[in-house]
Amino acid sequence: MNYLNAFRPLIVTSAGKRAVTRFELPPFIDGSIRREPDLESPFPSITALCRADLFAPRLRLGDRIVYITVKRPYPPVEQSHWRLVALLRVIERFQNHSEAAGWYTDRKLTLPNNCLVPGNPPTPIERSSHPSRDPRSWELGYQLRARKTPIFIICEPVFIELQNPPVITENDMIVAFGRIPGLQNPPGLSNIEYERILTLADVWRKVTA
Repeated sequence: MNYLNAFRPLIVTSAGKRAVTRFELPPFIDGSIRREPDLESPFPSITALCRADLFAPRLRLGDRIVYITVKRPYPPVEQSHWRLVALLRVIERFQNHSEAAGWYTDRKLTLPNNCLVPGNPPTPIERSSHPSRDPRSWELGYQLRARKTPIFIICEPVFIELQNPPVITENDMIVAFGRIPGLQNPPGLSNIEYERILTLADVWRKVTA
C-alpha cells in the first residue's frame, strides 16, 4: 500500500527558523521535541505520537509512505505550497517502543528521537518550533500516546531531502490526484498516483535510476 502523509517542519514557525540557524539544524526535520517522523535516523521511524491510531497501526511491511510538509510559503517560494521531504518503505513493525529500541541497539545504531524508552530523552525545547511550550506537559502527552498506541514502524529511506526538498504546487496535486487530498487521515495512494506525484516533484527518476 502507498500513503501520503504530512508533517510540520521545524521552519514552519519563526522560532523554528531561529533554531535552524542557532543550532545548525536541517530546516525540514519535524519541529516537535519528539521528531515524528524521525527522518535523521539511518532507518527512519514512524510511531503513533502524532496521529495516534489513525496512521502507524495501518502500516505493514513493504508499504511506501510519501512525506510532505504542511502547506506554507517556504522560502524562496512566496506562494503557499508543499515540499516533498521523504519517501520511506516499511521494513519492520514492532508492537512497542522497547522492542524497536532493541532492533536499533542490536545494530549499534542511535535510537531515533521518537522512540520513547528510558535513557532516550526528548529534543531540548529550544531546538523545537515551539520553545515557549511547557516541555514536561508536551513530553507527558507523547508518553501517554505511546502507551495507548505503542506500534513502532521502522523504514528504509528511498529518498530524503532535509535542506531544500522539491516543491509541490496545488496544480501538481490536482494533476496527480484530481483534487487536493485531505491529509488529516493519511490517504492511500494507487501505484499510478504514487508514481505521478513523484514524477511531478521530479523525484521519480532519482529513485528509479
